[in-house]
Amino acid sequence: MKLAHKDFNFVFQFKENERSLLVVEHPAIFLNLIREMAFSDYEETRLVLSEDDTLLKIKDHLCCIIDPLSITVNERKLLNKLGEILKKEILSSDLLIEGNQIISDLENYVLHIIQSMDWDLVYSEKMDIQSLLKIAEIRFDDEQETLVEKILDYMKVSSELLDIKCFVFVHLLSYLTEYEIEKFYEYVHYKKLCVLLLENRVPDTVKKFSETIIIDKDSCEIVLDV
Repeated sequence: MKLAHKDFNFVFQFKENERSLLVVEHPAIFLNLIREMAFSDYEETRLVLSEDDTLLKIKDHLCCIIDPLSITVNERKLLNKLGEILKKEILSSDLLIEGNQIISDLENYVLHIIQSMDWDLVYSEKMDIQSLLKIAEIRFDDEQETLVEKILDYMKVSSELLDIKCFVFVHLLSYLTEYEIEKFYEYVHYKKLCVLLLENRVPDTVKKFSETIIIDKDSCEIVLDV
């Protein structure tokens, strides 16, 4: 997996058990990179993400997390994908028979309610498996105790359901302790995920990174030899 930018010389080649860090000290460049990574509708992106010399769409395979406190495994796109998977599982197994019986019982119950009222009432007769799943509100357990656990769960679900290939974290080092960073990378290496940390200053722990690129305040690129 490689991540590059047409305006710069850097090329991050994500390798197993290595850590990648991009430090951008120039505020305008820092802001623009975040826009290109985080907003899928940003049309002027010059980022290039590839795997085995095949170009990948940034909006489909790169996830940029600006605020780790706000992430949730129950965001809409993940729940929509979960719903698709659950529906596919039901339609291809014996669960469909049970589901249809529940739908029939539910329709009879609704009809009974309507008939017991003095008003002229109608109801939707288009109940199906999707309707049943909507009523159940099936979602992921989102009760992690720590922030790092929340981040790791999000990465796991996003990589498995949405086929996210590369995660970019902005200022992650400001949120996690050194112990939590080690735990974070243990999981990243175990799952063989591609991760880039994006910071606006050189961290004290810079020596722990295998690959560090700095874009300084004069827009010059520096490959840090650690």
